[in-house]
Amino acid sequence: MTTMRFARGILIQGSSRFVAALVVAIAMPALAQDDEGGRAGRVASVHGTLSHKADDAAAWTPVAQNYPVAEGARLALAPGGRAEIDYGGGLFRLDGGTEVRVTRLADHAFALFVDEGSVVVRVNVHDADDSVRIATPATEIALVRPGLYRIDVAADSPQTSVTVRIGEAELATGAGSVQVLAGQVASLSGVAGESADVRNAPAIDAFDAWSAARDRMYDESRQPAYVSRRMVGADDLAAYGTWQTYPDYGAVWFPADVAREWAPYRFGYWTWLPGWGYAWVDNAPWGYAPFHYGRWAYIGGRWGWCPGAFVARPLWAPALVAWYGGAGWAAGGVAGPIYGWVPLGWREPYVPPFGTCAARCWTRYNRPLGVAADRRRDSTPMHFANWNAPGGVTAVSGDALTSGRPVATHRVPVGANPSFTPSLVTRPPAARPVAPLRPGVQAVPSNPPANRATTSNPPANRATTAPVVPRNVLPARVAPAAPRTASPAPVAPLGGSPRSVLPAPVAPVPSAPRGTSNAPVPVTPVPNAPRSALPAPVAPHAPSQASPTPPAPVPTPAQIVPSVPAPRGAIRPAPPNPGAVER
Repeated sequence: MTTMRFARGILIQGSSRFVAALVVAIAMPALAQDDEGGRAGRVASVHGTLSHKADDAAAWTPVAQNYPVAEGARLALAPGGRAEIDYGGGLFRLDGGTEVRVTRLADHAFALFVDEGSVVVRVNVHDADDSVRIATPATEIALVRPGLYRIDVAADSPQTSVTVRIGEAELATGAGSVQVLAGQVASLSGVAGESADVRNAPAIDAFDAWSAARDRMYDESRQPAYVSRRMVGADDLAAYGTWQTYPDYGAVWFPADVAREWAPYRFGYWTWLPGWGYAWVDNAPWGYAPFHYGRWAYIGGRWGWCPGAFVARPLWAPALVAWYGGAGWAAGGVAGPIYGWVPLGWREPYVPPFGTCAARCWTRYNRPLGVAADRRRDSTPMHFANWNAPGGVTAVSGDALTSGRPVATHRVPVGANPSFTPSLVTRPPAARPVAPLRPGVQAVPSNPPANRATTSNPPANRATTAPVVPRNVLPARVAPAAPRTASPAPVAPLGGSPRSVLPAPVAPVPSAPRGTSNAPVPVTPVPNAPRSALPAPVAPHAPSQASPTPPAPVPTPAQIVPSVPAPRGAIRPAPPNPGAVER
């Protein structure tokens, strides 16, 4: 996980400058939308060791299902593993030995940098104003319509191949823009002035077969059209619960087979996301959408999740709770501070943790959930309905919160203590953990562990520590150890459509915290080579309740036909609902 991987990018120095400028250019139009918070993806499935590093974190940490993936996150999958991440408008899947970085994740934009390995991207929804781009050390690719795409990047060179199974892609090369259609593969080696080698797509391999099996699982699930396809994690709800409708709430989803003492935001742990603060990570395999969208209500002796009126582009939240307690509070024999929370109920407003949520932002977060349009944004309730519901209030010590310990086993029984009268905290706790680690898991250093293949004295061209990289800007390339015969390959901007026209390069600016201003023979994709700098495999922390969903059997490649995503721009229609909100 060191800068050694990025050193090979000097082979295409001109291309890296182009890609860096591209990332900044993509980010610029979104600045005006920053008051709406953007969105976050989710680790939907993982087999093997998946390591995560936030854009300002100093160490890699192993993560499991339901971990949120925000803009700036780096992900590395150990050899032999498989992982899937839901980004809202689609999915991207990692083969073993792959490292990527999410360079942009906003309402209308998704950008991914693939440093090495193999990635399959399934684009489910692509509206006219959406942008889906994949960058590699050799090129930049625009995915211009819904489809199924694969990107392979060699481990020891910028060699890149782009395979289009379904859809259409535009590939930037030193000779101009190249269109890659369904059933084709385009390859680039990264030398100066080269043209893409476009051929018939190769046969599928085991990674493609696994990806196709995942697609069939989603396609066969029958999810009622109560929520948008862009709602991350909503595809899991049909398999783990039932829907009912109520006059007051509309559609309500009830989880099945939960423990008697189960309550929302109790069986999981808190993690820290840069720009967002504390975010909830639930143990249940379905536990993503109900904890980052909508509201919870206690109906007829059980907890139900209310997604509210249909919204085409729902806004993501790190957790929809009201906070209580804080410094100076103690209860149940536990020394303070104690932090408690209660799930927000119907008609109760959510106040985002960042300070730039203006009127439109506040309306998008709250109006679909029954909050009155004329309600003042600065009027915070002094009491919340779910406080009196069984299991409605949950609290832990400040140490348990900041260290990411499992909440269920470190809970302070404040609900049964009448002497505990906590104060309402209008904002989430500001006490950031020193190291946002999961319980019992040791952080993986940024540099390779001692048991990995490395030298005691790094080469002169290799940085000994990870550089500080501004948000949304790709790491700087360093000089190679030995000169190469090929000169750097300048890459021409993509052409042929308005979305591919790039503005002039903009100097990167470090991001500020939220709330502050500022028919030939087919080409076989390059196989993955063993990686020498991946984090040492660490066993993820075992959830206290639900076990991960067992992997689906992988058919042989001959049995697989890639599934066809939804037509361009399609979303599932909403049921008739006079109060529906389309935004």
